[in-house]
Amino acid sequence: MPDRNRTPLRFAVLASVTGGLVLAGVLAMIRSDVLIAKVPAWTVLVAGALAAASLLRRVPWTGRTRQAFLVTSAFRQKYWIAGFVQRLHCTLDRDNIDLVLKVPDRDYDSAAQAHHLRRILAARHRYIGGIIVATEVHRLRPDLVEFCSELTLPVIFTDIEPFDDEDHYPGNAAFVGYLSSDLGTLAGRWLVTHLSKNDRPRPHVLIVASRQHQSRQSHCATVLQTELPGVSISLDDDTCAFHRARAYDAVLSHTRLLASRHGHLDAVFCTNDEMALGAVDALRTITSPVTTDTVVIGVDGTTEARTLIDAGTSPLRATIVQDSHRLAESVVDVLEKMHKHRKTTKRTILDPEIYETK
Repeated sequence: MPDRNRTPLRFAVLASVTGGLVLAGVLAMIRSDVLIAKVPAWTVLVAGALAAASLLRRVPWTGRTRQAFLVTSAFRQKYWIAGFVQRLHCTLDRDNIDLVLKVPDRDYDSAAQAHHLRRILAARHRYIGGIIVATEVHRLRPDLVEFCSELTLPVIFTDIEPFDDEDHYPGNAAFVGYLSSDLGTLAGRWLVTHLSKNDRPRPHVLIVASRQHQSRQSHCATVLQTELPGVSISLDDDTCAFHRARAYDAVLSHTRLLASRHGHLDAVFCTNDEMALGAVDALRTITSPVTTDTVVIGVDGTTEARTLIDAGTSPLRATIVQDSHRLAESVVDVLEKMHKHRKTTKRTILDPEIYETK
């Protein structure tokens, strides 16, 4: 759109300047018989055109607005993404780069992401590069390699690492973000500290998981088993994804099972805050000795989760924060460096933090 508007403007300027010079030349010829006799009329036209071209060369030409793409894995259920998109937009806009957002028709659908990758390749001349939050990486990995190869522009992956080893990254690709393993490990350490204070001989922890972030649940479980030898861990079937209602149902179902066995639920770890809020909803509806002292910890550090933690009136006591502002700044920094062919590392790993009840 900007090019179509500017082209007529340039033509209008050229026509106006040239016309003015030609008119001046004609008037001069009319007023001076000597000029008419000694200077051919066509030289006035040439002089006018050359003068106009010289003038236009001195006019700054900004060209096309720079654009960067963002391909997300989800949008409807992953509310952390909304905050990240806002931060990323502001950071890019500060550098005069427009953000082009590509969201899937269905959340966590590799086919939907592959469709957007093809659309980007078809319009690659518009972009300086972009960011991808990949999904189903085991299925999509060949498409990602092919995409990077054909695009040739900088590509920053975030949220989930699509490649198992740094050497497997294409030359024009890099990762910036938090490692799922670090998030799970930090959650596990918080749970160990909390459960140790309560001095329960065999604490029971429910992990409400997601297929997208398996390292979170596995590393949390490893920390618990290593540092609390008597701990009992139950892992749901990974179908809760990022659905608050599914997490609600999973926690209700598990507490009923524990009640039938005269058990006790000491803690719930949810691999994202949306599921943690669903766990809180479920625990608030239960009146049972099974959940008397149950605490919940999530991941992401969303606004709703932090507000609930600050209130101190619910089982949600902590969340592992992925700072969207810091992430956006780091992503754009690496993208700009790669665009300018400056040296960067293949993996920029950020350290998560715990947000907990004061």
